[in-house]
Amino acid sequence: MQLKCIGYNRGHNDHFVLKRPPRKIEYVMLVLRSHTFFSFGERTEHAAPGSVFIYDKTTPHHFGADGEPFLHDWITFDLTESERGHLLSLGVRLDTVCKLRDVFVLSDLIKTIQHEKYSGGATSAQTANLYLQILLLKLAEQVGGSGDAQNNYHAELGQLRTEIYANPREKRTATELAERLNLSVSYFQHLYKQQFGVSPIADMIGSRIEYAKDLLSSTDYTIKMIADELDYSSDIRFIQQFKTVTGQTPKTYRKNSRKLQ
Repeated sequence: MQLKCIGYNRGHNDHFVLKRPPRKIEYVMLVLRSHTFFSFGERTEHAAPGSVFIYDKTTPHHFGADGEPFLHDWITFDLTESERGHLLSLGVRLDTVCKLRDVFVLSDLIKTIQHEKYSGGATSAQTANLYLQILLLKLAEQVGGSGDAQNNYHAELGQLRTEIYANPREKRTATELAERLNLSVSYFQHLYKQQFGVSPIADMIGSRIEYAKDLLSSTDYTIKMIADELDYSSDIRFIQQFKTVTGQTPKTYRKNSRKLQ
């Protein structure tokens, strides 16, 4: 897998049209931020913002602005035959307009890759190629799913879980989280467990325990101080829940983690 060229948030006027022979030496990915047309001989497809299109090596390029200024991210890259086969097996389609649930995940990665490529660091090229792999996997994650209701809420559920682990001290309920997605509590819990393999309640407990483990191994906070920090009703309740999740008391965990440092 090899990154060739890249452009983030590039713009042209509303008359922009590009027409050229196939690249043959590389694939071209377009992440669309504006309405775009794609022409294939006598057939024309119209793509909305938030779509992705990857030109195969042997496909002529003919696309452009569709009634508004043209804005996009783009990246050119090459794959070995085995890498190409693996990508296709994940559900990524070439020469096909793919509407994504969360295109900004790809745009953010392209911005990062562009920075890495041109930063001039000793490992810039290697790092950029690794990010390219992540980019294609994230694309496959969005287009290779089954299209069921879980996928419709994939990005929103991911954001909720990120918030849970980023702010473990904040108290939440399944009802409050479900309301944010305008779902019933039971259906929200079903989708959450289907996506992450764990219930939202268990994840909220898990985030608090992970934070507690970090405090136990990296600070001299007392058990009571940690229980207060995580807003447990008592240090006894904290100790009980910590042991249920980890199989050991906070005191034992701290002792064992210090041995490893």
